[in-house]
Amino acid sequence: MRLAWKDKASARAKLVVMLVLSVAVLGAACGRADRADTGSDAAQPATSTTRLLEGVPAPDPVTPDGVAVAALRAVYSWEPATETQGASLARARKFLGPSLIRMLDAAPTAVETPKSTLQWADWAREGARVEAFTFASGEKAPTLTDPNVQQFKIGVEQTVVYPNGRKEPLPPATVIATVVRTPDGWRLDAFR
Repeated sequence: MRLAWKDKASARAKLVVMLVLSVAVLGAACGRADRADTGSDAAQPATSTTRLLEGVPAPDPVTPDGVAVAALRAVYSWEPATETQGASLARARKFLGPSLIRMLDAAPTAVETPKSTLQWADWAREGARVEAFTFASGEKAPTLTDPNVQQFKIGVEQTVVYPNGRKEPLPPATVIATVVRTPDGWRLDAFR
């Protein structure tokens, strides 16, 4: 006498039936992407988490992560028609720590001058500006041994805004920001 659950053929048949049922249930639960529902159950256009963050107040610029967010917003916001490449770093001076201040005050060389983009001249000619939206990542940064130094992952989204109102998003980036405690408070000391 054989037990049904030990029969290999029966076990395979049951497995196939279960897989088919699972796929059918999953398909029904997900629904169809081409539905034309108009009710509240209708598919809504995707909204990025980043765009949802725009409605949230920015971190306090006296906190370590707030300083990183504010400084990098200034660094990645550009006015090609009225400033040279790298001028945004000078605009962010009040948020900068000793290492970046030394770099800013040193005589610039071709190697040290930050290059924002190859499109700078085109944007300047068209009167465009580049707006930056920055936010601190929820991901924990590595714990450093020095309590006066902290690192954060900062998301950067830039949008080119033309005088006619047209907007062109640039590829997003993630920047590792290092902030240091100074006598004047937390300051951005490095980013990459």
